[in-house]
Amino acid sequence: MRFASLSLLLACHLAAPAFASDETTESPWSGSAELGFIDTSGNTDTQSTNGGFSVLHKGANWDKAFKASALTSKEDNETSKEKYNGELKLDRKFSKRSYLAITGTHERDRFSGFEYQSTASVGYGYRAINDKEIKLSFEAAPGYRREKIKESGVINEDSILRLDMKFDWIIKEGVRFTEEFVAELGEDNSTYRSETGLKSQINGSLATKLTYKVKYVDEVPEGNENTDREFGVTLVYSF
Repeated sequence: MRFASLSLLLACHLAAPAFASDETTESPWSGSAELGFIDTSGNTDTQSTNGGFSVLHKGANWDKAFKASALTSKEDNETSKEKYNGELKLDRKFSKRSYLAITGTHERDRFSGFEYQSTASVGYGYRAINDKEIKLSFEAAPGYRREKIKESGVINEDSILRLDMKFDWIIKEGVRFTEEFVAELGEDNSTYRSETGLKSQINGSLATKLTYKVKYVDEVPEGNENTDREFGVTLVYSF
């Protein structure tokens, strides 16, 4: 097993600390870009690439966030996994703790049996803990799901209840633990997602991140698994 490409990325960025920002004025804009690559050889040749991008704008009344991710994997030169995700989120603040939560998601997973899965929801959010080191929020939102079966082309539409729990803990300076659990409950189908992350700072702008994702779908097209798991190691550049 070799991790040459990932190691090279780490070495290049460690050698270039000049990219870190020296600005002291806090900007309403923030974001990050991440990339990971693993190349293994031996009995099986496997190449996996995963990456993501996110941007956040904090306003007086509205917080706006967008994030996207991609994962591809090849085994013996045959594509074994290909997935793309996007999420747009708008939060309208009512007070320091409560807010209107508007969320839209879109996923294309080549090997899930679905051509795509999309949701939109509008509901209520509450920040139960909003300290500097620890944040915990809950959301409950009625919404709508649309999904297309890849094999048959059938389009399913369903009303859903979207439940979201986010936990963010700065364990110590430069080390952050995150957990998000989302349940999209519908009459015809339900989806559950969990994403656990551990981020460790390398310098001012660079960090490494370990991510474990689990997705469970109650009803999937024939021949597909209900549970999908991902483990990722990425280099993160924050701005």
